[in-house]
Amino acid sequence: MMENNTDQRAITVYPSTVIPIECPYCKVKGKIKREYPPEKKFTIICPNCKKHITININTRLFYRKDIHLEAYYQMKGTKSPAKKCEILDMSRMGLSLKCHKIEPIHKKTGGVMLLKFALPPRKESIKVSCEVVRTIEETDKTITMGLKFIDLGEYEETQIGFFLLP
Repeated sequence: MMENNTDQRAITVYPSTVIPIECPYCKVKGKIKREYPPEKKFTIICPNCKKHITININTRLFYRKDIHLEAYYQMKGTKSPAKKCEILDMSRMGLSLKCHKIEPIHKKTGGVMLLKFALPPRKESIKVSCEVVRTIEETDKTITMGLKFIDLGEYEETQIGFFLLP
């Protein structure tokens, strides 16, 4: 019987028949071997510290780069001025954005944001439109949003592609 552990941690892995993992509690490294790659998340017990770990399966199609990049956003359809935010990660399809929770529209998926940011090493900014596909409230003052790029222009798509190269 699985104990009700409110501190149960999760890690995300790529589906494979041999999955390298690291326990998020005790940092012991190991491998999970399966006959077939898993298709959905599952739970294991760490052999070292005996804590329950949820293993999430990464279903992303594109590489995602962790970054911390200053940006400015404006919710489409509002007259409010652009506000400062931070891009946390980016892929060819979208990005994660952290900002102060100011507008009630932040909680709504399907909303459109206009973003302006510069991708290093370049200094000039690019502008993109994004759809809010996911929101996560981190604190009573901040929110993280998953955004999907909408109709990227050729220039913006090229700049993002070059930035994401390893």
